[in-house]
Amino acid sequence: MPAGVYERKPKDYGTKLCTICNNKFGKKQKEKPYKFRRRKCCSRQCNARLSATYCIGKKAHNNQQVERACRYCGKSKMVAPAFANRPYCNRQCMAEDYKDRLTAENHWNWQGGITEKQSRDNLYEGYKAWRKAVFKRDGYTCRKCEANQSGIFVAHHIKERKDYPELLLDVDNGLTLCEKCHKKAHYGEV
Repeated sequence: MPAGVYERKPKDYGTKLCTICNNKFGKKQKEKPYKFRRRKCCSRQCNARLSATYCIGKKAHNNQQVERACRYCGKSKMVAPAFANRPYCNRQCMAEDYKDRLTAENHWNWQGGITEKQSRDNLYEGYKAWRKAVFKRDGYTCRKCEANQSGIFVAHHIKERKDYPELLLDVDNGLTLCEKCHKKAHYGEV
């Protein structure tokens, strides 16, 4: 060896006992010394078993559990304080409760069943047939902008229904319009 060159000897870090299997183990070749000092187990398998023992029996918020009862089914359940104000135990109970509470007379916006008289497509007897006849006559195209995409058409009464009830089912009183042109027609832009 040339003069002035220092040969480094590997430092001996000793051996340790594994906390799980009690086997002796030493520092790995490329392992940093500070990591070896912190290590408690000889292998990954032992380390996994050690970390599994830390989590057993622990609950949220240091075991401060609160009892909560479901509004729909009435089942009581112990939950963390963060979930104590939730009224339902799961989404199925919530959906079933909403079905029961928010239908007909129980709904917050119920107005005595006035919408049943004029539901869409059943406004009056013969409305569907009149609408189809108007679409067929106009060739399924908008009379204003000549759009021909299906699904966007509206059968428009030229003379309004409330003013001329006798022309309600008259095909000559109908006009095929797309949704945009129909809005413009009702606001007087067409």
